[in-house]
Amino acid sequence: MRQIISKRLAPISTIGLFLTRASAAFAQQEPAIPVEPPPPEYVPPPVEAAPLPEAPPPAPSPEPEEQPTFKLQANVGLGLRAELVFDPKRDSGDDPVYTVNHNLRPYFNGQVHEYIKFEGNLDSSAGSIVVLDAVLKLEFDDLFNIWLGRFLTPSDRANLSGPYFQNAWNYPSGVHSYTSVYAGRDDGIAIWGQINGGQFKWQLGAFDMGGGTPDPRLAARLTLNLLDPEPGYYNSSTYYGTKDVLAIGAVLQYEPAPEGTADEVANTLWNLDALFEKNFRGAGVLDIEGAFYGFDGNDTGTSFFLLSSFMFEPTVGFGQLQPMVRVQRAGWSDGDTFTAFGTPITAPADDDASLLTIDAGLHYIISGHNARLAFTFTHARVSVGDEEGVATDTVFTLGGQIQAF
Repeated sequence: MRQIISKRLAPISTIGLFLTRASAAFAQQEPAIPVEPPPPEYVPPPVEAAPLPEAPPPAPSPEPEEQPTFKLQANVGLGLRAELVFDPKRDSGDDPVYTVNHNLRPYFNGQVHEYIKFEGNLDSSAGSIVVLDAVLKLEFDDLFNIWLGRFLTPSDRANLSGPYFQNAWNYPSGVHSYTSVYAGRDDGIAIWGQINGGQFKWQLGAFDMGGGTPDPRLAARLTLNLLDPEPGYYNSSTYYGTKDVLAIGAVLQYEPAPEGTADEVANTLWNLDALFEKNFRGAGVLDIEGAFYGFDGNDTGTSFFLLSSFMFEPTVGFGQLQPMVRVQRAGWSDGDTFTAFGTPITAPADDDASLLTIDAGLHYIISGHNARLAFTFTHARVSVGDEEGVATDTVFTLGGQIQAF
């Protein structure tokens, strides 16, 4: 019976064994329950050190002051004027009706130092060569400069322009009476300066010292420019429209009595001059210039001139046309003596004498003062008392001028 029961239980045991093994296998295949990892350990951030303050940039070392430099520099230029003069009244004697005149001026200037400059010019007319300028220039500042040697004295605008920078072909010799060694120049020393590039200029000098004069001639000039400035010691009588000018000048010169003579022989000479120049764009350039002179102490009377010109803007060929007219008048009285047409004339006592000169010209401006042509008509007339036209002369001139620097 036990045998029967054992046989009946065998299948059950087998099934139970199978279930036990299957259950174990299933348990091995089931995923394990995840376990949360412990939270990370808190580590405080490192403490950053405070940044050090930036060191200030090093102070720039002071730049060395520019020192005056020695520099040898020389410039060479040339001025040339030539003219054909026709005087119809020269119809007798040895005087020719036609005369050809020329003037040649070599220019030299430069510097050896920032403050030390020089100028030396020559003049050749009628075959002779003369020292025109010989100047040592100590130019320290706009306000203070020293010139020493032979050069133009502080005088009127016409003299400081010279024939090459006039607005007329002929120099206004009919009214001029400042003394000079040659061509308005004299030997002496001058101090001069300017403000605002030539808006205001002053010049003061002692001259007539070439022969060792014990008492030199004193000369002074003041110039005020109300529009564009005129820089430098010299000036021009026109700038051909490159600037607008309203300039007023005043001059005073004193000539002491020569040694051994009475003080009454001393002379005081003065003048006032003015220039107005305006560029009317599209039309042309208007110039009006005038000067009044007082030379009573020099027995050369009083005088004046007035000039007007207009340079048309349109170009004709390769230049511009500029008509010009100028009136000069010099007067004397009470026995004063003057020279007209190369002849001395004395004004009668208690009466007047005068010299009237009229210039009319047509200029052809090619390159300002550096290249121009001129045709001029000049009529001069001497009157004594109530008698007019005691002496007259009429001259026609055709001239040309070239400068190269």
